[in-house]
Amino acid sequence: MNGLVGDFDIAIIGAGMAGASLAAECAPHARVLLVEAEDTPGYHTTGRSAAFWEETYGGPGVVPLTMASGRFLREGGYLSPRGALNIGQAADRDKVEAFAETFTALGATLHLQDRAAIAARVPGLRPDWVIGVWEPECADIDVAGLHQHYLAASKRTGSVLRVRARVEQIEREGEGWRIGWRGGEARVAMIANAAGAWADGLATLAGAAPLGIQPLRRTIVQVRTDPAPPEDLPLVLGINEDFYFKPQGGRLWLSPHDEIPDVA
Repeated sequence: MNGLVGDFDIAIIGAGMAGASLAAECAPHARVLLVEAEDTPGYHTTGRSAAFWEETYGGPGVVPLTMASGRFLREGGYLSPRGALNIGQAADRDKVEAFAETFTALGATLHLQDRAAIAARVPGLRPDWVIGVWEPECADIDVAGLHQHYLAASKRTGSVLRVRARVEQIEREGEGWRIGWRGGEARVAMIANAAGAWADGLATLAGAAPLGIQPLRRTIVQVRTDPAPPEDLPLVLGINEDFYFKPQGGRLWLSPHDEIPDVA
């Protein structure tokens, strides 16, 4: 191990959206080192996001956080109106109505839709989709723009970024820590684990108990249709969380909402 980068108050490991935003908030008040394993920040989850902001995202426990972020994202120009439609078949009516009731009670803006209303919003929708919930506040997120905003803000306020720095060693040193990667190391008072799906590996290096977090892959298919999907087509999600699709660049981006363990 060689190449001591220096002494820092906080080392944030992972420079995706979580790490970059944390660095931007902390850098005005502390000496911050932002460490990224890949060639560029945001290579994994941040760079492959489906890029939508939805009031109901993440379930009831996450909704307050999601909704609290809306004002900042709108005022920063990171949101573009899209709308979302959660759809169900006849057997799903109770689930659709419960979805609307649960999230409306949490402050989300939702409207139940009958067959005629959802067919008007999604031309060509098969007739067995008969009920839905309209979310007018759903929007596309400029993920790349938001991520670059945070990276630039953290740099302006003095944070140090290291890429191609996959942390391989974390050791206690007095009241702080020494972290090391191939060709470099740093002394830090505090570590923030922002490695996302790879957080358990870092926790283990630091002697902390893993939480069972693992990286998962999700399939996205780009579909050419004739005619091409209208650009104002809403984000459409199955109420059973088994698919979603949205228009992007003249194609339909479709996912079966799968989660496949990534063992690479």
